[in-house]
Amino acid sequence: MKSITSKKAARALPTLRADVNKYTRGVCELVVGSDRFVGAAVLAVSAANRMGAGYVKAYTGEKAAGVLHIVQPSAVVLSTEEFFEEEHASTECRPRAVVAGCGMAGTDDDVRRVIDLLVLCKAPVLLDGGGLRALACEEGAAAARKRFVEGIPTVITPHGGEALRLMRFLEESAQDVPDPGRLKPQELALALARAFGVVCVLKGPDTFIATGDEESAGDVAAMLQGTPALAKAGTGDILAGMIGALLCQGADPFDACAAGTFLHARAGMLAAVDRSELCVTAEDVLDHVSAATAALERKIRKEGN
Repeated sequence: MKSITSKKAARALPTLRADVNKYTRGVCELVVGSDRFVGAAVLAVSAANRMGAGYVKAYTGEKAAGVLHIVQPSAVVLSTEEFFEEEHASTECRPRAVVAGCGMAGTDDDVRRVIDLLVLCKAPVLLDGGGLRALACEEGAAAARKRFVEGIPTVITPHGGEALRLMRFLEESAQDVPDPGRLKPQELALALARAFGVVCVLKGPDTFIATGDEESAGDVAAMLQGTPALAKAGTGDILAGMIGALLCQGADPFDACAAGTFLHARAGMLAAVDRSELCVTAEDVLDHVSAATAALERKIRKEGN
């Protein structure tokens, strides 16, 4: 098992050419939020914007839209229904990625939307939070596997409880999967990646990234540099937005996940220095993403000289 280093994280950082524009820098679309969980939508959209996406589009409910218009005026905010009226394909001239699930309540309507999203999108998709429920049914799981066969990347970012629920669905659907109660976290991440054909980012005190690609299915990367400061509501939404922004800028999915988890951890550490581990909030982590990125860029430039 490999550890995520600064050099590996840096592979996903884009190099900005002099002639870039907001579209060539990448369009990050986020289908997020609900009336109950407005903050999750705001944090995910804000993180995607901060992590360098050229054009951020949020598809959300009325309450979250009202907040986003104020705190993220550079993001385009549309209704959730409008997402399904458009095409969502990634091209060389307009790379794109979609983040779905942050702040979703996980209702039956949410599950239906996410399944439709997996079928509709011809671009990398990241599922987090309530969006993960869509995989715990035969239609959603089949949609994810079809994307894998077609070579369209899907990333999932479950915490331990969400990962176990997905494994229970696989057991109930009579699939040949290991007993989740006996799996180490890195084995659990790999089992989910293989079963659904996704890149799995299993969040926890240590975070593990595994791919469903059979050629590298034994390769699990570990982020072992986290901090208890990140054990706060909302930090997972920030991670989802960060990875989504890297995906929309054309990063390899595995590399985007490695860089996202690395910079997320470093932002948490920097926030802890300023606020103490006890007092860090998700908003503090978001505020330190740019400093963490700048520090990585300086380190890589120094090592390259």
